[in-house]
Amino acid sequence: MRAGSLRERVTLQSPTESRSAAYADVQKAWVDVATVWAAFEPLSGRELLLAQQVSSDINVRFRIRYRADVTAKWRVRYGTRIFQIVQPPIDVGGRRVELHLRCTDVRVG
Repeated sequence: MRAGSLRERVTLQSPTESRSAAYADVQKAWVDVATVWAAFEPLSGRELLLAQQVSSDINVRFRIRYRADVTAKWRVRYGTRIFQIVQPPIDVGGRRVELHLRCTDVRVG
């Protein structure tokens, strides 16, 4: 993996759940796990008209250095945008050097 191709800073986030002591409500929050260098690669995009709202799906791939802890439940924050990881991370070549994170950015508006 060439370090020069990793030009973007992204933050990997993991979901956590907390319970309110008074009401026993479960609240989901996102915790920053690591900020890493990544390559950002747009793959495809589409727009759908759903219930008089435009929904945009943008599929991207982030390439990062290998990390054993990343799962498909995590998400990636890239600037002000949030991308949900949609499939298990791919260990390219099985050599524990590079991970590909296939993600989608879904916005309604």
